[in-house]
Amino acid sequence: MSIYITQQQRTDGPIVVDFPSPFEQAPAVLVTPFWSGQGEPVGSIETVLTPVTANACKISASNQASNYWVNVLAIDPKDTLIGVLGIQAGVQAKMKSGQTTINFFDPLKSNDPVVLLAPQWSSTVGYTEDLVASAASEISTYSENMAPGGAYSIEYLAADRGASSFQDPSTGYTQIETGTYNKTGSGSYRVYFESPFIKPPVVFLSPWWNGTQKTLGSIETVLDVTNEYFDGVSSNADPNYFVNWMAFGNT
Repeated sequence: MSIYITQQQRTDGPIVVDFPSPFEQAPAVLVTPFWSGQGEPVGSIETVLTPVTANACKISASNQASNYWVNVLAIDPKDTLIGVLGIQAGVQAKMKSGQTTINFFDPLKSNDPVVLLAPQWSSTVGYTEDLVASAASEISTYSENMAPGGAYSIEYLAADRGASSFQDPSTGYTQIETGTYNKTGSGSYRVYFESPFIKPPVVFLSPWWNGTQKTLGSIETVLDVTNEYFDGVSSNADPNYFVNWMAFGNT
């Protein structure tokens, strides 16, 4: 397994992430904004800039502050497991706006896997990619982002639900937990981990508006992380609106 997880502070300009060991091929890259203690979501969508190489990636948005960080996860698309949890990762070109269906090479165990999404383009995009449907063998996403010729792509990571230990020397992390929060009210929310981590893990968030094809008005943002829980915030809320999350750390 080849995975790299980091947190990069931004006070000015794009973030450049150099992978400590080269991947065999360009990895899938997932990102989440972490505005520590701010109490409000960010206003600009973190975008993975083209091209991603086996050695590095660049991430751009106008978000910046002394207490602002970007959580970054890079993973080899050939990987099919993190511990005992099945995964499917990759990059899907998107040449028309609206819904996109991504088929997996191998089905997962979970019929509604936990899914992270991120946009990849030449500059910051205007719309959030959100999950609208999921199954063990495929997912469907929605946004108005697109570009002819495959210049715009969706980065994705789908994982089985649950928690698992794993061993990967490049990360220093040995535990993953995945889950979903049903967000029915606007504002901040708190999610408790199944088992406490030794210290605060790195948390990734992604929206899932089940069965709905509408543009999201807010960006899911991490506010605080402890070894027992994390706090997030957005103005998104609906009975069928959910936040998918993954946490990487040590237990």
